[in-house]
Amino acid sequence: MEKTKLIVKKRDLEGTSNTRRLRRTGALPGVIYGGDKDAASISLDAHIFEQMLHHSASESVIIEIDLEGEGDVSALIKDIQRHPVTHDVVHVDFLRIVAGHAIHVTIPLEFVGEAAGVNAGGILDQVMHEIAVEVLPRNLVDSFEVNVSELEIGDSIHVSDLKLGANFNLLVDETAIVASVAAPRVEAEVEEAAAAEPEVINEKKAEDAE
Repeated sequence: MEKTKLIVKKRDLEGTSNTRRLRRTGALPGVIYGGDKDAASISLDAHIFEQMLHHSASESVIIEIDLEGEGDVSALIKDIQRHPVTHDVVHVDFLRIVAGHAIHVTIPLEFVGEAAGVNAGGILDQVMHEIAVEVLPRNLVDSFEVNVSELEIGDSIHVSDLKLGANFNLLVDETAIVASVAAPRVEAEVEEAAAAEPEVINEKKAEDAE
């Protein structure tokens, strides 16, 4: 995975007014924590960070940081907060990377292929869009590929069906559904009506008997 280096400064002033002041100057407030160091409030160039995200396949990116007072630090983007209207990044959390220590991350799922059931009129439901795993930083990937080509109507792919490799430990239920192909809506409604009809007939017979 390609690494991007950012210039990051530590900041002493916190609070809403100070973070707003930072953003007006084009800086992005954040925090870095983890490892054997104390958590520190930081600021970085908002435009450069946005550009870095734009060229990344995933937000779970390892960043090379030139951190004021510490020098070069490898860190993982742990959390990104966005403005509810503009969707601009307003705050970012970094986790220091310690060599040999596994990290918990969510990695996007990339669905490929056209499900056979969709060609037959079914509807593909992508239930999960990312998956939580534990992995060593050096083995981190941008995404996992999920091939749905063989899914017929009524078929599902479960977490246990994913081929993630030995480098990844799952942090989710292996029985959870990742994707499935449902019957066409009209067909499903007909089946539901047919299943309910005997109950109606039985109720009618019971009334006649009385």
